[in-house]
Amino acid sequence: MKAVLAYLSWLSGCLLSALIAVQHAQAGSVLPAVTDRLIVKYAEPAAGGEQPDTELLDRLMAHAGMRLDPLRIMSNDARVLVLPQPVSIGVATAIAERLAADPDVEYALADRLMRPFFVPNDALYAGQWNLFEDAGGIRLPAAWDVERGAPGIVIALVDTGILPHGDLDPARVAPGYDFIGDVEIANDGDGRDADPSDPGDWVAAGECGANQTAEPSSWHGTSVTGVIGALTDNSEGIAGVNHGSRLMMARALGKCGGYTSDLIDAMRWAAGLQVPGVPANANPARVINLSFGGEGPCSPLEQDAIDEITARGAVGIAAAGNEDGDVAAYSPGNCSNVVTVAATPRSGARAWYTNSGSGVDVSAPGGDFPDPILSTGNSGTTTSAEDAFVDVVGTSFATAHVSGVAGLVLSANGDLNSRQVREILVLSARPFPDASCNPLICGSGIVDANAAVQLAMDVQGQPDSDGDGVNDIADLCPATPAGEAVDVEGCSASQLDKDSGGGGGGGGCVVSNTTAFDPLLILMVLVSVLGLKARGIRSGHKPSYTALLDRRSRPDRFNLERCIDDQ
Repeated sequence: MKAVLAYLSWLSGCLLSALIAVQHAQAGSVLPAVTDRLIVKYAEPAAGGEQPDTELLDRLMAHAGMRLDPLRIMSNDARVLVLPQPVSIGVATAIAERLAADPDVEYALADRLMRPFFVPNDALYAGQWNLFEDAGGIRLPAAWDVERGAPGIVIALVDTGILPHGDLDPARVAPGYDFIGDVEIANDGDGRDADPSDPGDWVAAGECGANQTAEPSSWHGTSVTGVIGALTDNSEGIAGVNHGSRLMMARALGKCGGYTSDLIDAMRWAAGLQVPGVPANANPARVINLSFGGEGPCSPLEQDAIDEITARGAVGIAAAGNEDGDVAAYSPGNCSNVVTVAATPRSGARAWYTNSGSGVDVSAPGGDFPDPILSTGNSGTTTSAEDAFVDVVGTSFATAHVSGVAGLVLSANGDLNSRQVREILVLSARPFPDASCNPLICGSGIVDANAAVQLAMDVQGQPDSDGDGVNDIADLCPATPAGEAVDVEGCSASQLDKDSGGGGGGGGCVVSNTTAFDPLLILMVLVSVLGLKARGIRSGHKPSYTALLDRRSRPDRFNLERCIDDQ
């Protein structure tokens, strides 16, 4: 508690300093969302002529902390003022807010560059409400005008494997691995190997337990992959959330699910960590999709693995589950340091099947009938047959949407650490359209791709006052002694509070010289401390243990029969 109070005390000082001292840098992107102009309407029109009132203009430049050159007077007598250089929309808006505080200004706003939204020509795109509709979609067209996915960002899936599909670009699929050691579960005739293809996970009645009904092959991994990164703008099939980032399959789920031990190895390998007997991953992932789960607490083994991949710079995106229960009872969604995702239908309300609770971070489209999610699949009921486009429903696919957006966020700003990505997704989510979901049960809102990408660019180029390689906005331990190695949150061994496990080291708040202040950045810092997320950034004390059950988790697979029966 003392450490928390000390940190809050330090933070309050930082916030006061940051109000006058946070510097922005211009963000780079495919189609930059930037401007070099402001629109300012004076409370009273300037007396005669084309030139604005000199005294007021001088005062506005003092507010802005930079030169403002008058360009022209608009038809409504508003003034167009030019900034010294292009800045992000977030920065321009922050400057405009400073100007609007002057009593002689009626309003001030960024003069935004508008452009037609990118609309892919995929044959089935019109049916993908989840990508573009106002009520339940994730606002992708506006995001695509800024960022469509960088090939340097790898999104890994821990899932059932992947099949070739005409709407999945093999050139974007990085080499994966099959981590299933049990031959019966693997269903491919062997154990671990470098082939992550999906042989099918069909089961007969009773094969996975007395109450197990017969189920066809789900092709779950192929469908999750399609939501994240299907070929886009190719006049065929569907559009994926992320058009350009690379995809990687770490197969760990087969018949009847997958053992925790295999899933943990797959997660660690995907992030670039060493796994005994397995070749090193040459393409470590920055995003790891975890569309599976099992009933029970987050074990120390799972939490350790998640903490390790987080420290490596990878962000885990975990499904809340489809049991219409409390996510606190299902892992890995109940673990710390993951983005836990609940599902919404086309209306944007709470999906009837989704797990929920205070442990959920954000929601995303998971669909329902008659409005499912459209994705890639296969027509085979046991072994693979022909390519297909299939209707899917569940938190698995809500999770896939968030993983794709996380890849866009990192594509827009590759310097972000995993904590920043999590908080950007949470902070940028848009409000729920009705009261069936609220931040206490469904997370902060529905993931908003455009807002997330814009926020990622706004935090780009932040200062690193102590020179430890972690920008001030993400640095939980300022004033790191020179030469000391730090973790992903900017904390060295000497700065960590070993009693509480919490972050926050000593030292004053050092902030660089300023040209503009973006209140969104301060909000990000506040959220990280005050806990908009129900789970802590750090895992804190871990319970001691000597042995754990190696339980099976299953793909976060939706029960279609149950859904149909309930309609």
